[in-house]
Amino acid sequence: MKELSVFCDESGDFGEYDHHSPYYIIALVFHDQNIDITSELDHLEHELTLLGLPNHCIHTGPIIRKEEPYSDLSIKERRNILNKLVAFYRNVDISYKCFMIE
Repeated sequence: MKELSVFCDESGDFGEYDHHSPYYIIALVFHDQNIDITSELDHLEHELTLLGLPNHCIHTGPIIRKEEPYSDLSIKERRNILNKLVAFYRNVDISYKCFMIE
């Protein structure tokens, strides 16, 4: 029997409408547990360690907005983190679906 992992993340809120952020977004990431992604995860961890971020959990919103723990990093350093994450996504066998609610 296959085991499917589903990771869910959301962004936005259902409060009053705000013209600069009108959407509530839900993203689902799917991973078949029969597909081993250990080497890709190890590679990402190694790349983050080279950037001075060992055992780091990447949060893209704070990277983009230059919030903690990324507030002291330059745009080039923050872009490098995002590039490592994109490279990981391109090399790993996962799928995703995003829903945007206005």
